[in-house]
Amino acid sequence: MAKKLVNAWLPHGLALKAYWEGNKKAAIDIHMDDNSITSMPIEIYFRTKEELPELEKIALTLCEGSILDVGAGAGAHSLLLQEKHQVMALDISSEGVEIMKTLGVEQSVCEDFLKYKSPEKFDTLLFLMNGIGVAGNLEGLEHYLLQAHLLTTENGQIILDSSDLRNGLTELDFDNEYFGIFNYQLSFEETMGEKYQWLYIDQNLLEEIAEKCSWKSEIIYEQEDGSYLARLKKA
Repeated sequence: MAKKLVNAWLPHGLALKAYWEGNKKAAIDIHMDDNSITSMPIEIYFRTKEELPELEKIALTLCEGSILDVGAGAGAHSLLLQEKHQVMALDISSEGVEIMKTLGVEQSVCEDFLKYKSPEKFDTLLFLMNGIGVAGNLEGLEHYLLQAHLLTTENGQIILDSSDLRNGLTELDFDNEYFGIFNYQLSFEETMGEKYQWLYIDQNLLEEIAEKCSWKSEIIYEQEDGSYLARLKKA
């Protein structure tokens, strides 16, 4: 009998908890449509400032004013930012939120970004580790950018990173669907989550969709592998 699937993100939360409780080899398995599996070590969610990649270091320097750290994980970025800024760390994983509180994140909330309602608006929304990918598809990206508009101040900004997957590839065949949309499924130990969509958005299409949602996109930093850092300012 097939195992009952749990919420898509529960395996991620369980892996964070396992690492926090002492299993330093904990890793989350990412299952692809082609039946391949990629294993991602959970330790990356507990990195220090020195361990961050250059792209993320640059992203943190771009943050201004009050900040909403979306998909904060275990709070690694929030901990660094709150040294100089007022930060709210948001994550859908209750396990992650409990860990970041223990680590010293001063303000946190366990919530779905699209459902989040804040009494105060933020100057910066931060989506790191391709956090904007949770939008899932192009329509979802529009929903995220429109929600971001509601949550930000008049001169608010979004700092995000993603990847252009065409980089270095000559042939892409995804049945006429946008090449940056994937179906993933997470598992940790014996727990398997439901399938979900994940989005990698190229720079040109990001600019086009951002403009449609009243944002102006600027590419701040690019890497040879196609990954990049962007800043969106209200148009």
